[in-house]
Amino acid sequence: MIYLPIEKLTAGMELARNIPGLNPMLPFAVTGYVLNERTINRMMSIGIQGAYIQTELTEGIEPVDIVEPELKAKMLISIQETFEESLKKVTFQTSRQIYENIADVAKTVVMNVLNMDKYLFQMIDIRDYDSYTYSHSLYVGILSVLIGRYIGLPISKLNDLALCGLLHDIGKTDIPIEITNKPGPLTKEEFEIMKQHPSLSYDKLFNCNSISQAVLQGIQTHHEKYDGSGYPFGLAGENIPLYGRILAIADVYDALSATRPYRKAWNPRKIFDYLTSCCNSHFDPELLSAFFQCVSAYPIGTIVRLSDGSTAVVKDNTPGFALRPIIRFINPASVAGKEINLSSEALNITIIDMDD
Repeated sequence: MIYLPIEKLTAGMELARNIPGLNPMLPFAVTGYVLNERTINRMMSIGIQGAYIQTELTEGIEPVDIVEPELKAKMLISIQETFEESLKKVTFQTSRQIYENIADVAKTVVMNVLNMDKYLFQMIDIRDYDSYTYSHSLYVGILSVLIGRYIGLPISKLNDLALCGLLHDIGKTDIPIEITNKPGPLTKEEFEIMKQHPSLSYDKLFNCNSISQAVLQGIQTHHEKYDGSGYPFGLAGENIPLYGRILAIADVYDALSATRPYRKAWNPRKIFDYLTSCCNSHFDPELLSAFFQCVSAYPIGTIVRLSDGSTAVVKDNTPGFALRPIIRFINPASVAGKEINLSSEALNITIIDMDD
């Protein structure tokens, strides 16, 4: 299969994977569905950024799910229910069930990461505008656990990190919806209100005895920056709690990878370049280096253009070589179907761009 951004989809293409719907258990479109112009236009209108498509040349190329789609759907429902309960002003102190449900999701995230053959995130998540909050929470949890696993944290702390990711934005339920759902940049006044959400999250969770102080601090400090220019406290360097420094990276990466009403999703390589430019200013350099070992710049199924003028699809990635994936040539015809591992072969060839 091959991943194509929404602008490259055309009528007659066959889906290789389900496209999720607003209800995680009910797909927008299912594997095998043949796209038409009406469906593509609808996908554009609800913010779906692309799709995996069947092609003969890319047969056998399969993105690796960290969480199987059916389990992911159940996890997203649990996250959605947690946020909806929060909207009702039900606290984690008064409803033990709310905490237990989200804690179970956190443990499931950790076990799925630990069961991976390679600790490498190398797929593009397909989502729409409306599911963003819940899928963002899930993927910040997953990415945070990947970083934590790479730097050698024990399972207890990985569970903490997953919980941090799942709940880091719970305070946004106390922010006016016209601000959180605004289809455009926030005004200075609106941004000042939005900046309250880490502390609102802390306050909402503070009285739950089952949530550790380390988790609370991680949630409250995920918008701090390594150079001290973040919020809410202006902490710098290692004065920012470890969980907060990890969440900061995962949060920005996943936010930029999703289409929002006011901008299209960035491709993973563009995000890599942006994160690199923020090393030492926004992000802890050692943790950012660890992150780059856990996430591929060129996910499986994406199309890349090479320095020799050829085009290829990414078949797989090798841990530690984020910019040098295993590729299968698409054109020119003379090399179509040939595979090479850029981490050990054709060292004179580089990837110069990818379809986004």
